[in-house]
Amino acid sequence: MRIKTIARIGLLGGTSLLAATTAQAQTTAPAPAAAVEQPVTEEDEQVIVVTGSQIQGAQINDVLPVTVLDEQAIENTGASSGDELFRAIPQAGTVAFNEQNATTQNSARGDVGSINLRDLGTGNTLLLINGRRMTLHPGFQTELLVPVVSSDTNEIAPGSIRRIEVLRDGASAIYGADAVAGVINTVLKGNLNGGFVEGDWRASDGTSLYSYRLSGGLGFDFGGGRGNMTVYGGYYYENGMPTSEREYAADENRLPLVEGTDFEGDASFNNRNTFGPFGQFDIQAPSSRTPIGDDDFYLQPDYFPGCRLDFGNGVCARNGTTPTTAVRYNQNYDGTLISEKKRYNAMALLNYELTSSLEAYFEGSFYRSESRRNNEASAILGAVPIGISRNAYWNPFGPVGSPNRLPGTTIASGGADVIMERYRFVDVGSRDVSVDKDVYRLVGGLRGNFGSWDFDTGVLYSEARTDDIARNRVSLTLAQEAINRTGPDAYNPFNGGCLGDPGEGDCTPNPESVMDSMRIDVFRKGGTSLALADFKVSRDDLFSLPGGNLGVAAGVEWRRETFFDDRDPRLDGTITFTDSVTGDFNGSDVVGTSPSPDTSGEREVYSAFAEVFVPLVSPEMNIPLVEEFNVQLAGRIERFTDIDETAMVPRIAASWTTFPGVTLRGAWSEGFRAPNLVQVNDEGTTRVNTRDDFVFCQAQVEKGLLANLGACPGASTVSFRSGTENLVPEDSESINLGIVLEPEFIPGLTLTADYWRVKQTGLVGTFGDDNAIALDLLRRLNGDTNPNVIRADPTAEDIALFAGTSLAPAGSIIQVLDPYLNLDSRVSKGWDFGLFYRVPDFGLGKFRLRFNAARLNSFVQSAGPDSQELLEGIANGELPTDVTVGGLGELLEVDGRPKWRFSGSVNWESGPVDVGLFTNYVGEVWDTSVTRDVLLDTDDPNGNFFRVKDQMTVNLSIAYSIDNDTALDGTRLRFAINNLFDKDPPLADEQFGYYSELHSARGRVFHIELRKEF
Repeated sequence: MRIKTIARIGLLGGTSLLAATTAQAQTTAPAPAAAVEQPVTEEDEQVIVVTGSQIQGAQINDVLPVTVLDEQAIENTGASSGDELFRAIPQAGTVAFNEQNATTQNSARGDVGSINLRDLGTGNTLLLINGRRMTLHPGFQTELLVPVVSSDTNEIAPGSIRRIEVLRDGASAIYGADAVAGVINTVLKGNLNGGFVEGDWRASDGTSLYSYRLSGGLGFDFGGGRGNMTVYGGYYYENGMPTSEREYAADENRLPLVEGTDFEGDASFNNRNTFGPFGQFDIQAPSSRTPIGDDDFYLQPDYFPGCRLDFGNGVCARNGTTPTTAVRYNQNYDGTLISEKKRYNAMALLNYELTSSLEAYFEGSFYRSESRRNNEASAILGAVPIGISRNAYWNPFGPVGSPNRLPGTTIASGGADVIMERYRFVDVGSRDVSVDKDVYRLVGGLRGNFGSWDFDTGVLYSEARTDDIARNRVSLTLAQEAINRTGPDAYNPFNGGCLGDPGEGDCTPNPESVMDSMRIDVFRKGGTSLALADFKVSRDDLFSLPGGNLGVAAGVEWRRETFFDDRDPRLDGTITFTDSVTGDFNGSDVVGTSPSPDTSGEREVYSAFAEVFVPLVSPEMNIPLVEEFNVQLAGRIERFTDIDETAMVPRIAASWTTFPGVTLRGAWSEGFRAPNLVQVNDEGTTRVNTRDDFVFCQAQVEKGLLANLGACPGASTVSFRSGTENLVPEDSESINLGIVLEPEFIPGLTLTADYWRVKQTGLVGTFGDDNAIALDLLRRLNGDTNPNVIRADPTAEDIALFAGTSLAPAGSIIQVLDPYLNLDSRVSKGWDFGLFYRVPDFGLGKFRLRFNAARLNSFVQSAGPDSQELLEGIANGELPTDVTVGGLGELLEVDGRPKWRFSGSVNWESGPVDVGLFTNYVGEVWDTSVTRDVLLDTDDPNGNFFRVKDQMTVNLSIAYSIDNDTALDGTRLRFAINNLFDKDPPLADEQFGYYSELHSARGRVFHIELRKEF
């Protein structure tokens, strides 16, 4: 809930049943052993997991829905990166920031991962290191047309982690913005005494992909045991994998992969692109002037049907505007599936007891990543064609006497200009993309106690910088200059590509000297920073109640967040493109990339919180069926300077132990998420997409020129998106209800089940340019218009088209205004199930069993006012059913969000031998980009889409440790196989043939690790 005053701050009180983290990551107490729910047992009663409560010493672990991964559980996942590690958590949703899903300059690309608990959206999960925030990754990208941000999970090296605590509930009351879906706290290894060196080598079976890692650490006490210094360092290298090594990624024509299925022959599985080296052109002359019989034509091999004009060298022209399937281009040709990458990390942890009640601490870390990959060659945008002068050397319709004018045309003697509408500069080469990232983080503070009060105060400063460079890009200005040269040193776009397979490469490249004259490097530089200062006090025994000691905590925090996004001058409007033939202007001078202005922003946030833990009933009170009953209250107020908003959120939770071994728990909270800095500060970004102009197509339907709106041909449409400081925080309401079973007759066993429900309102989004055009049609049918669809004045041709229809004449679309707004609402529901069993020792060694499952029940997105207007127009028949409003209704399993995800493991230890078995399961989803050619009569709204199969992978590991008095003492050798049965990712209609947000292309990975401790 949002307020304009802080008068209600007195309502704040506090705590969270959800989690608690040692305020200090550098505890010497033993780490918890649970990978699912960790009860406090006699052997580790000093450990308090507190990722959600700030009360030091509060023993509330049994009532917290927290997933904990200790070192053994982390090792079971087989992860070589933070991205792989966090993907193994079933509550983590789709990973939107990943190297396969980031092939354009406008994406957060490079060696990057993200986190998306509950699939509530990137940016709704707060990542902490040792209890304090991580800075955000400098790159951002659009999801559902809205820019989103995330911390980079790859900044966290698995070998430096003591444990991970996943708070599976909204925690805005404790941590503030970005904690709507939950909190993940990474606890680093500190207080080492001794050191280690470790080497790790991996190889993917049947491919050239391999990686290795070298790391080490050293810790020592000093000052008579009052202080400790621990340092880590590591280097990781991976050589990368080309798309050619995976059948599903090598070719965008995946029809062979669906043979024998219900989707055999479905054109949706052939994603070869209409932009290739065989270009499509528009002659600026009457259609009757060439044998083509059309002013629009495209090139193809001359043995293809439909040739109307021979261009020589095996190439001919065919009339039309859309190249046939056979001539389309495979964008994955010569591409990279997994990038070549390097990672460097260094870390230092220091703590020193100044007095018996005061300790100083420091954390410093540095992380660098370097990645490099090939992406598809640059293609022009449909909305930004290139004019070819009639005097251009290679123009086949140039003046009489020009060297390359084709015979058999009646074009005027002065020749004709040609507009190049589709073309990919394949001969220039694939885009060579490198992304380098540097991050450093400094934390210093004091903790201790004064009297009975614990306190912790600290300052944090962290910066992240990225440098994204794309080589082999093409300048629009330089390309047009090269094409329009009047000598043989001109660029020739009329010579086609490869005759054998037009979709693979270019067998008729232009001279390197010509291509060099238009090649450019394009950069994108980004940066984020986080400065934070906080002060927290707590006491777990403020006074005694009949049920126990009342605990309290309170604190204040100030933080400053900044970001900048510095685009290349050819993208930010400094260097633009004006077509020398047509006079058309474009704000970008880079082929294939829309203009993007430089953007920057900052905000300061002031906040305060308070929490109270109230034990109402204890076992000593001997109340029937109420062994224990605890209530916790929490509240937070937070002020955002940039959007001039103040938010206050409460939280209340309770736990009820009916009798020993059976605990019921529940929590209700409100939360908020402030719009991110990109959404607020984006002054205006232009994007070009293919959209249907339903207004023109409706006129064509009424004139009998189109069968229906479903046959509406798409056209390049300019969409203008912008942020605003008038955006307000998104609100949320979370409910959690659960049960914890620890049966006394099965010692060591813990079972948990938790139901959760999250309602989000005022979600920041865009209406969508396609929806805006549909709304324009609906309103025009009723005598009105949508002002966000800006059109040119109708031409005489337009007026003739609309004559006799139900619509007034309209002009073509100039652009669609699609600003960021607080729009729709969403309700998500699901269950979590956990099992942890430390099997009693029967003389056969130590067994540990873990199981963690997430079941998503529903994910319903409700319409905002404009969307509702559209839905009602469709429902009452004003709009044809061919018009759809996407992204609304039940979205469970739609393009992600599987119903089931789970992981489980079994570990057996006997003497020096440790054997681990780990399995990970991701359920089925619907791929809505593929629809059956022959529709089924079904009540399932998704029944005609392609079903992406589920996947279960298994990891196996065997380790042997040497413990003797020889030089090999402390040596450990581990052999592991990830994805033991070499399962390919399930096929999907995506760029690389699978959902990279859910699955991996690494296949079976052999893994050898050698570690020496000293």
